[in-house]
Amino acid sequence: MIIVKKLAKSVLGDPLFEGVSFALHKGDKVGLVGPNGCGKSTLMKIILGLAEGDSGDIRIEGERIGYLAQEHPFKPEDSVQSVLAAREPDAKDALKKVGLDKVASDMPVQKLSGGQRTRLALAKILLSSPSALFLDEPTNHLDVQGLAWLEKFIEEFKGIVLVISHDRKLLDNSVHNIFEIDPMNHSFVEYQGGYSEYRIQKEKSFERQEDSYWRQQKEKKRLELWLALKRQEARVHPDPSKGKQIRAMEKRLEREIYSQEIAKPRADRKIRGMELSGEADHAKLIVRCREVAKTLGGRLVLRNISLEIRGEERVLLSGQNGSGKTTLLRIISGELPQDKGEVKIGKKVRIGYFAQEHEGLDLAKTVKDEFLSTERMKASERDWRAILGAFHFRGEDVFKKVSDLSSGERVRLIFAKLTNQENELLILDEPTNHLDIASREIIEDALVEYKGAILAVSHDRYFVDRIGFERVVRIENGVVH
Repeated sequence: MIIVKKLAKSVLGDPLFEGVSFALHKGDKVGLVGPNGCGKSTLMKIILGLAEGDSGDIRIEGERIGYLAQEHPFKPEDSVQSVLAAREPDAKDALKKVGLDKVASDMPVQKLSGGQRTRLALAKILLSSPSALFLDEPTNHLDVQGLAWLEKFIEEFKGIVLVISHDRKLLDNSVHNIFEIDPMNHSFVEYQGGYSEYRIQKEKSFERQEDSYWRQQKEKKRLELWLALKRQEARVHPDPSKGKQIRAMEKRLEREIYSQEIAKPRADRKIRGMELSGEADHAKLIVRCREVAKTLGGRLVLRNISLEIRGEERVLLSGQNGSGKTTLLRIISGELPQDKGEVKIGKKVRIGYFAQEHEGLDLAKTVKDEFLSTERMKASERDWRAILGAFHFRGEDVFKKVSDLSSGERVRLIFAKLTNQENELLILDEPTNHLDIASREIIEDALVEYKGAILAVSHDRYFVDRIGFERVVRIENGVVH
């Protein structure tokens, strides 16, 4: 059992979270959610003893916790065998549990995909026979097959699982409770069920809090007005009975209102005014690929790719990690030349490209200068501060170097640039990576309303369902299916 009581943490004098209390018992599967920067990873590290809280109490009774961090500390010279550092039977058993039983023990870690590295880190944790697992963003780098595997792994694990994730499908399919850190209202709230149930409960809770707040404010105003009038009457016509009434009302106000005043509930801070302009005429040729081939690092990644998109089509590009999805997107966007074949872009088709590793950003520029360098920018330069403010770049933030931004901030900057273009085709390579749930949903809303064509790669299954792709193009062994 893991018991946390009244845990609090501040950073530079500002509260990160406070009043965090909960208990975890054997078999509990819990998702920890909240916006980027609210302290989810910090809370996990405090429980593990890897960071210090300001106050509160933590008791870990009879549990051995295995911890999967966001970044895996592998060295360039590591192999599968050296990472596990275990007897061969134990290492084989651990690798089998995470679906890596076909990977050679002398395989260099650098040759593993990102998803395989996540599984290897989990295999190392399992060698310690943990009774509880703390997983910090375990879906990073996992493809669809990897996500399905992870869900089953969490489901079948017999002990406690506390998982930080922005993957809404994972939270729906794998956990029974949601713990939310709400920095806007300085609260920590427990919800029953997965993500979908949490969202419904949160909306209802917010409505109840808002209703209670306004009812109390109405009563407060009525009582304070009555008190003000009585005080005015007492000044004009002194009367001992009025003095008693005034003192009684003051006590009532203190007892019923001031001592238990309800704070006005504050909604999550979200991206504002996001609208993706541009539209594609029905049946207009947007892009056509014919027998496109590409070799990278001596490996034939794409061998015979043919693909056509017309009008407002929404096409999802799928395939296992390393199948060539990003390579094809880079070729279509003009970032990378093909070795063979033809890529034809429709007449006057304007393309907006979201690169998975954010390569389109100039790290040496400030946020302001990078935004103002947007090609074909439709907004006037005088509007730049208001637009960036809507994407949470306020005050001195606009003078930060792009190199100093977090991954989530870079994603918001790219979308700020895209919303200030008019594109007939959006090419999106994992656009929801590094974003919290609230930001993902704002971007999804904008894409649902977008009138142009979309070609996207995404392992975010909730995102895929929401956008409503009409076609799925799968790359296998370098060809399209």
